[in-house]
Amino acid sequence: MARLDDYFVITAPGLEELCAAEIQQLGISAEISVAGGLQFRGGLRELYLINLWSRTASRVLVRLGEFTARDFPALYQKLSKQPWGRFVRPGQDCNIKVTCHGSRLNHSGRIAQTCLDAIRRVLGQDGGGVPETVTIYLRFTEDRCQVSIDSSGEHLHRRGYRQAHGAAPLRETLAAGCLLSCGYDGSQALVDVMTGSGTFALEAAMIALKRAPGLTRDFAFMAWPKYRAGLWQQLCVEARRQQKQELDAPITAVDSNPKAVAAAAANMKAGEVDELIDLRCCAMQELTPNTDGGLLICNPPYGERLGRNAVLNALYHDLGRIYSEVFSGWDGAILCPDNLLLKASGLKLHQLLRLSNGGIKVGLFLKRG
Repeated sequence: MARLDDYFVITAPGLEELCAAEIQQLGISAEISVAGGLQFRGGLRELYLINLWSRTASRVLVRLGEFTARDFPALYQKLSKQPWGRFVRPGQDCNIKVTCHGSRLNHSGRIAQTCLDAIRRVLGQDGGGVPETVTIYLRFTEDRCQVSIDSSGEHLHRRGYRQAHGAAPLRETLAAGCLLSCGYDGSQALVDVMTGSGTFALEAAMIALKRAPGLTRDFAFMAWPKYRAGLWQQLCVEARRQQKQELDAPITAVDSNPKAVAAAAANMKAGEVDELIDLRCCAMQELTPNTDGGLLICNPPYGERLGRNAVLNALYHDLGRIYSEVFSGWDGAILCPDNLLLKASGLKLHQLLRLSNGGIKVGLFLKRG
């Protein structure tokens, strides 16, 4: 029988249910265990699938083991019994991250060195020339040590298409979560009202084309001794077979700032969707509907980021008019703090999500067409 492991999926707080639903669609049952975290049990296939397909997960960890340790000799002994050979090559560099809460052992530097000494004892010092660094997490809580291995490498929001940044860029996982929360699946038209570096439009295109977000990047698990390259290639082939070449409904991205439009254009070209998205440099007040219905979505500037003033109030007033009058039959979503700026729009909105964007608490608010 295939080996089963315990896994922990990290996601942005507020996206847990969306992430669980994504994983469920992959045929994997995961349950929310803490804010920003889900757990499931599975094999390498399930691990690879989530890294390949999840649009809202930030990172996937393997739970290696858990034990009690109240002194360093006990810690060394128990760390030496962990199955390091499945995940670390002899001599491979290790980035050991330690957190301690209410435990006798609280010297993070010495804990990390003890772990490294245990790994070297088990695996030896001679390396195989592996350039990648494996990341290990040791979490102490009331003398219980939880050992985890990172499978993802770079944060999963790094799809590989972001070549240029606009002002206050939106993380790709948050953009995808907002779109999925609105029910966007590519069957309806979409307008990204203030596109910035194009994240909403790009993530919408990837959803509409059924493109796996991890298809063109590398992962930490590829450097593991037990990496199954054949299985990974099979999953990638299956993903490419599902991928569509054309959009079922138009995606439009608009910004009045030429520098933002240039950044969005560079990202769309890197993401190979530049010929599919209608990118325009114009004011949002110039927009008119291109279909009878669809979704408008917007991550407008807000006071905490760029300073509150009368110009911002006027901007939100115009945004509300566009949503309620020009695109009256469309759904309209706004990512914004629940403050006076949002009230200035005059829209009747209900909250779908509560998130943190760049350390600022924001909500995703929706009005139905």
